[in-house]
Amino acid sequence: MSPSTRVTRLDNGIRLATVSMPHMASVAMGIWAGAGSRHETEREHGMAHFVEHMLFKGTEERSAEEISRHIESLGASIDGFTVEDHTAYQVKGPSEKFGRLFEVLSDLYRNPYLDATEIDSEKQVIREEIAMVHDQPSQYLDDLISEAAWGREHPLGRSITGTEESLEQFRRADIEAFHSRVYRGRHTVVSVAGNIDHDEVAAIVSARLGDLAAGEALTCEPALPPQPQHRFHEDGGQEQSHLALSFRNVDRNDPRRYAHKLLNVILGENMSSRLFQVIREQRGLCYEVQSDLVSFSDAGALQIYLALSPANLAQALRAISTILEDLRTRGVTAVELEEAKSYVIGQNRISLENTSAQMMWAGESLLYFNEWIDPEVAHQHLEAVTLADIHAAAREAFDPDTLCSAIIGPAESRGRLAQWLGR
Repeated sequence: MSPSTRVTRLDNGIRLATVSMPHMASVAMGIWAGAGSRHETEREHGMAHFVEHMLFKGTEERSAEEISRHIESLGASIDGFTVEDHTAYQVKGPSEKFGRLFEVLSDLYRNPYLDATEIDSEKQVIREEIAMVHDQPSQYLDDLISEAAWGREHPLGRSITGTEESLEQFRRADIEAFHSRVYRGRHTVVSVAGNIDHDEVAAIVSARLGDLAAGEALTCEPALPPQPQHRFHEDGGQEQSHLALSFRNVDRNDPRRYAHKLLNVILGENMSSRLFQVIREQRGLCYEVQSDLVSFSDAGALQIYLALSPANLAQALRAISTILEDLRTRGVTAVELEEAKSYVIGQNRISLENTSAQMMWAGESLLYFNEWIDPEVAHQHLEAVTLADIHAAAREAFDPDTLCSAIIGPAESRGRLAQWLGR
């Protein structure tokens, strides 16, 4: 039986999407706040992530332990995450427990207690998180390449976790002000997928969140034009170099995004990709190499990551140059394009057999496009991409005038990267 999706909009602006999957035993639910780290002021650096942490520390009715025990005693799990343009809180559990689970999730979302002792305690937790990121080159590299690609002073270029210095400035009044500005009806999306009935879910959501204030419109700084920058973090204790290259790309609303998605698959998204086959399999220059797309409402980036011995860095960079230039000048083959289409569509259909994936698809659709996007419509757009579209995407994507880089590793890494960039 195919899933059935319905969308309802409450009077206060909350958008609700349900995906009925009667054959499933589970239900996945999410409440999304349509603001993340890019909606922070400079003084609020790290606030969206900090608020996410604080919402799990208790409400006026439940302590942090009671939240966990209540959710887990119902056979469910709960988590949350913060990214640049939204924050999400999610629960997955038995479908017949939806009402009791959503009661806890909605209480957490709208009624944080924000105890002063807990605020101080959570600041220390996030200090440890920041230290952990800096100790893991692959994670710290994400911060460095964002800084290079978007600018150190721009919200997109700042770390989502904040810094020890920015955390110190947070006071309870600041946290309350951010929560009351962001966690409002017009910025809230609720998505539910599983063995549920839309009308019953809508009634429960309305009862729990229908009186949430609508709030005012949110603004954020637009993405700056490409300004190629390069970051190097010397770490003599590292045996490997960790490298990221970033090219400016289309935004998530651009109709060319389907061609760029398939181009990224052919470049480095899976084990059949050119980067993986040439650099890892044929030449044995690294263990890990991949590419990825980052998309926002007003800009995007195509990024390449690899970790390898500094001795292999120059060879790997030359191989990357050859691959990118070939894509720019010759495009891709018909076989590569068809295989990429089959991969993306097949993987998406498989993932959507899961209630969590359906919940995520519905939530992101409403957040990003203000409507539910039928996955099969997206698949049709992918199928319509031509070889000429991919060739045009490659010429657009691999523009050296938008290239940014970041590298972590021994001192010699910097020189080898600088020499390649100079060419």
